[in-house]
Amino acid sequence: MKEGTGRGLPPDLITDLYLNLLTEIWEIASALIGEAILSLLFLSAIQKIGERHPFLLSLKVSEEGIGLDRVREEGKKLSPLEVHKGFQGLINQLTHLFSALAEGVINKELFPKVFPKIKEAERIVSLK
Repeated sequence: MKEGTGRGLPPDLITDLYLNLLTEIWEIASALIGEAILSLLFLSAIQKIGERHPFLLSLKVSEEGIGLDRVREEGKKLSPLEVHKGFQGLINQLTHLFSALAEGVINKELFPKVFPKIKEAERIVSLK
């Protein structure tokens, strides 16, 4: 697939898609493993991916959930493609951690919801 830059798209389109997806992931996974463990997994994934995509370091995570306001502002400074790559990396890292922790049980629940939204983000970003 040829990647576009996503130029000309509303800057919040990709960010909002992924923030909604992260909220959904949080709701499903927290019901399976609890908020304390989930917040540790999110923090670990954010630290690892944040090295390559620093805007993700503005995500705030606690046992109450994910703080999205700052990352939305940081995302406005980037191209939709950069935002997409960062969030895609974060979700890939979370998937890896979930697999290591629960032998695929969490991913089995998340995959039907996550995969279509990532494909939609790829489609949007590939628009010229």
